[in-house]
Amino acid sequence: MIIFGSRTRTALVGVLFFACALCGSTAAQRLHRLRTWFTLFFVPVFPFGHGRYVLHCAYCGGQSSMPRDGAERFAADAERARAAHLAQETLPPTAQ
Repeated sequence: MIIFGSRTRTALVGVLFFACALCGSTAAQRLHRLRTWFTLFFVPVFPFGHGRYVLHCAYCGGQSSMPRDGAERFAADAERARAAHLAQETLPPTAQ
């Protein structure tokens, strides 16, 4: 007996704070990448296609899809914001 099927896996790509297109509130917007995998005996073997990107609002819970090029820009902006935040945390306090 061979057991096969598919499973969708979700990965967090990045988080940015800006106004939601659905509710208009400024909140964390999380970008997730969803990919469907072929499974054999419940073990993911290979993915189907490139996947899709979904933007989730932390305030209203709304979801909207995002094209691949927009998702790549979002991921780059999120990484720059994260690096700037980490650099700000590691700076020594200034003497006044």
